[in-house]
Amino acid sequence: MKLYYSGYKLIYCRKIFCLAASILFVASASVSCSKTEDVLVTEIELNKPSSPRVPRGSATEFYVQGKYKHVRGDLKGAIASYNEAIKLQPDYGAVYNSRGLTNFDLGNKKEAIADYSLAIRINPYDAEAFNNRGNAYAAQGNNQKAFRDYTTAIKLNPNYAEAYNNRGNARASQRNRKEAIADYTKAIEINPTYAVAYNNRGNAHAALGTISKAIEDYNQAVRLSPNFAAAYNNRGNAYGVKGEKQKAIKDLQQAANLFEKQNNQPLYERVQVNIRDLQS
Repeated sequence: MKLYYSGYKLIYCRKIFCLAASILFVASASVSCSKTEDVLVTEIELNKPSSPRVPRGSATEFYVQGKYKHVRGDLKGAIASYNEAIKLQPDYGAVYNSRGLTNFDLGNKKEAIADYSLAIRINPYDAEAFNNRGNAYAAQGNNQKAFRDYTTAIKLNPNYAEAYNNRGNARASQRNRKEAIADYTKAIEINPTYAVAYNNRGNAHAALGTISKAIEDYNQAVRLSPNFAAAYNNRGNAYGVKGEKQKAIKDLQQAANLFEKQNNQPLYERVQVNIRDLQS
């Protein structure tokens, strides 16, 4: 069985802090015995809204309203609240960053970049805004600018695990796998429970042909996040490369089940195709 690595697919997942401070992983899979597209997960952070006990009618109140609306999925409502906050306080950098996150989720990448750039202009030391702008550039396929912004975020905050993970993805997308592994490893050193970084490092090891190391990383990702569909998918691919067909099918079936529970029918169907390929 020969495996051809055709490219990297960046999947964005949001770490959403609501009242329960929960983490949601959303990822996709595309795998077969003859061809695969690695699943790299890039994190975007939406910080927990601060206390709503702020002066009524103030820019801060509209900012907090926007964050709560974003968490609840009311993206257009969030934009409206952020716009009101900016009208009252045009130099409110955090609002531009948050509006950028909302524009990103709406698919407005150019508008998101413009918002992050305004946040950076107001506060050149805003590591989160640099990281988020890097994600928007990466989503546009501009890995050079993404890499630059992730690097700046890391310089501003050397303990920024998400920025190391995201820079690792930029490097992996440019086939710089050893450098990517170094970034993922740093992210894991900072946060040993970072399931996303383990998954991504596993992909880099798989691309280098060190399948056993890849499986070790996928094992850690699944242990830390039992509902991490991408990690099951990727581990299934790795088992397929090793010729362990039953283990591969079991993992891919688990990935398919998780995608189905997430109401992600297209990805569920794609994994089912891969399962049938293995069974044929």
